[in-house]
Amino acid sequence: MSIQNRMRFVVSMMAVYVFMGCSASAPASLKGAGATAPYLLYTKWVEAYRSVEPRVYLQYEPTGSGAGIQSLKAQTVDFAASDIPMSDAEISMMTVKPFHFPTLVGAIVPVYNVPKAATLNFTGEVLAGMFSGHIRNWNDHALAEINPKASLPASPIVVVHRADASGSTYALTDYLSQVSEMWKKDIGRGAAVQWPTGEAASSNAALGEIVKKTPYAIGYVELNYAIQEGLSYGYVRNSAGKFEKPDFRAIGAAADSVQNMKGDFRASLANSSAVGAYPICTLTWLIVPSQIPDASKLREMKRFLRWAYSDGQQLALKMDYGVLQPPLLDSVRDQIEKIH
Repeated sequence: MSIQNRMRFVVSMMAVYVFMGCSASAPASLKGAGATAPYLLYTKWVEAYRSVEPRVYLQYEPTGSGAGIQSLKAQTVDFAASDIPMSDAEISMMTVKPFHFPTLVGAIVPVYNVPKAATLNFTGEVLAGMFSGHIRNWNDHALAEINPKASLPASPIVVVHRADASGSTYALTDYLSQVSEMWKKDIGRGAAVQWPTGEAASSNAALGEIVKKTPYAIGYVELNYAIQEGLSYGYVRNSAGKFEKPDFRAIGAAADSVQNMKGDFRASLANSSAVGAYPICTLTWLIVPSQIPDASKLREMKRFLRWAYSDGQQLALKMDYGVLQPPLLDSVRDQIEKIH
């Protein structure tokens, strides 16, 4: 081989090594979008996972549950996050069947702005009456009866609800449909419903901001957001007849009712019969394709999910979310290995 040919060979091989080295070190990317209710924790997950796997660019955008599912269908994201499980009909229309991975248990709380009012009690029937416009004033007999020590004003109730397809709306209306025949018949359950009254807000943050700035308003948000923003939130009467504080214990009690799920992890926690359960609880899911053709994305998706169900759960424990426990946690971990 001539010197010139040897030089060409060496240069060619160096180019191959450089290309291979760059490919091996090229950062992988995982993009998700969807639910706003678990956003505070998912933000912490993104930050923590980037320190664990710095070469993986993980990002999450809180677009709302409905928008997240639409993005997954359009294949513009690698996974969706949703407080709304996909229906059998929706799944059947997808080229690749998605898996639902429950990550957390959240609580949706009624938030309100009533000057000088301490913590208020609510029943499902009262909440249905308020959000439907049938109960119009804060000193209504139905509210006063369950809050005998509260000084409730005669001021009109200002209802604030979500305008977008929202998992928070789904959880609230799922609960109200179970405890109020009027609500079930006239309004029903859904990520977006025809609200008979009230002001619409485009996001969790927008709804909370309106309630915060509007005297005599009532709305609904995820518990952690209410705590972070300093919003007043109430206790809700559960199926055992107790006005339950939405705390880690009460959320965990609701989660206990679905510990034996296997295979299909779409379940409602609304109005749980478990002792001590807060009644407006919901699972939230990461919805992931069961087949991922890109080998790099497949590998990194499974790594991320394994991390989420180990170290990620420890982060969740530091916030007011309910976390998965065995045997449900074990069943969910088994599903990770079925992605191919």
